[in-house]
Amino acid sequence: MAQSRELAGGSRIFFQALAMLDAWMPVLLAAWLLAGALVWRWLPRRQAAVLYAAKRPVAMPLGVAAGCLLVFAMLAWVVVYPEHAGHARLMAADAGAQQWAQDHVSAPMRELLHVLTAAGDVRWLAVMVLLVAGWLALGAQWQALWAWVFFIGLNGLAVRLLKNLLDRARPEVLHEMLTSGASFPSGHTSGAVVVYGLLWLALRGSLSPTASRALAWGCALLVATIALSRILLQAHFASDVLAGALLGLAWCALAALVLGRGERQN
Repeated sequence: MAQSRELAGGSRIFFQALAMLDAWMPVLLAAWLLAGALVWRWLPRRQAAVLYAAKRPVAMPLGVAAGCLLVFAMLAWVVVYPEHAGHARLMAADAGAQQWAQDHVSAPMRELLHVLTAAGDVRWLAVMVLLVAGWLALGAQWQALWAWVFFIGLNGLAVRLLKNLLDRARPEVLHEMLTSGASFPSGHTSGAVVVYGLLWLALRGSLSPTASRALAWGCALLVATIALSRILLQAHFASDVLAGALLGLAWCALAALVLGRGERQN
């Protein structure tokens, strides 16, 4: 419990610092997009892209990204506007999931879930991002490095901006939670999808088919565990978690699309 309180204090300090930048979030997002486009424009094209190495049709990742963003927008619309016909049903489903978690998740299980959900915490993901970025830079895998940094940063800025715009309150819980800020979409979920999804894409080209499948299943299981933990810990509503997963999948699909095009231009 002492460690939980220390983590809670660290989380509060982080979110307080982040809140100071909220007013500038649209500017930061626009600057990030511009900087990413400029860096991509001047990347060397002599080396084949590491991500999305297989020759796949452009329509597949583009369709995945567009579909995820469309469903995300529809879900956000239903959540924000109470007059929508599906709002009451969605709220009832969210409340039902919250009630089930409150009735069935014991204190020891909650402590275990706190440990598991830490795999999607921003501090742990930041360490992983830096380590993988260093590995890609040492290997001079510049296109993969660009995708790794750009789409993870894009997700973080977009999630924060959406939280501020939609401003959905977090669930009321009966136990101490290590959370702060708005609830929609789930940043833990979207961050886990983007980071672990891009990690698989970055590594699969250097692995055997069997190892690549094992890594894919491992990353998918970890992401599913993180997403489920946010619901069972009552840190997010189920619709928040679904929205975070959709947003993360859209960024992963766009990363595959952009790097696939970069490879074909070589």
